[in-house]
Amino acid sequence: MTDQIGLFEAMSTQRQITRFKKDPVPREAIDQIIEAATKAPSGGNTQPWEFVVITDPELISKIGLIYKDLWLGARGDGPATGETPVYQAARYLANHFHEVPAMILVCVDHSRTTGYTPGAPIERGRHASSIWLAMQNLFLAARALGLGTRLTTTHIRREEEVKALLGIPDHVETVALTPLGYPRGRFGPTDRRPAAEVTSYNRWGNRG
Repeated sequence: MTDQIGLFEAMSTQRQITRFKKDPVPREAIDQIIEAATKAPSGGNTQPWEFVVITDPELISKIGLIYKDLWLGARGDGPATGETPVYQAARYLANHFHEVPAMILVCVDHSRTTGYTPGAPIERGRHASSIWLAMQNLFLAARALGLGTRLTTTHIRREEEVKALLGIPDHVETVALTPLGYPRGRFGPTDRRPAAEVTSYNRWGNRG
């Protein structure tokens, strides 16, 4: 397994990865990444997350092709005039999502949350704030181990089909799907606005 890097290096070099090697992801690494995700804070300490790890090539292919159909259905089969590099990268992933070595589907188990009534419709998005914190832990842990991730939610438009493929019950909401694998290409450094340009002290606009 790749030697781990420090937290601040992971944060400053984390990228959304769209090109992955075919190398399998070790089970030990996946377990370590999810363990890190479960250390995130959550509203009321409900810890509503569930993680469905997908490594079966047949399931990866089926879910990846659902993603491809949805993404290309929304953006078109070919690049639009002036399509930005960001969307060109996303288009590449859409065309190759069914070939990634692993996926993690991040879910909310509503039966473990306050106010849940068995059999009642679930309230989508209610616990998303807890899930995003867990996902950031997941992403940083993956980066620390040399693995790439990407936040996607496109599958939700055919969520029932994805849930049926994975045997996910009705009281569970799927929130985000990330590919997981060793990147073809490099990580950061990332290009972001300097903190000094987006930070105010005591009053809006007071840059200190």
